[in-house]
Amino acid sequence: MTKALAKEVGPSNIRVNAIAPGAIDTDMNKDLTKKEIEELEEEIPLGRMGKPEDIANCVKWLTENEYITGQIITIDRWMDKLKKEHF
Repeated sequence: MTKALAKEVGPSNIRVNAIAPGAIDTDMNKDLTKKEIEELEEEIPLGRMGKPEDIANCVKWLTENEYITGQIITIDRWMDKLKKEHF
């Protein structure tokens, strides 16, 4: 959908991108136990959950770039592997 919409509205100089975040340390994860968080962080290459600022920095970068469109940016790729193994 992101790519199709970007192609449709591109001639009007409208850019369309999507951000697909991995595990981010927000209230959404407040119900996880300490053990669950530790297990999750063991799977993350940097050894920690992302911060909201990590996503905000990507959004800022996208708004400053006038040429990128039709992209789905995954922040942090490890989540794809984890989903395939556990879900």
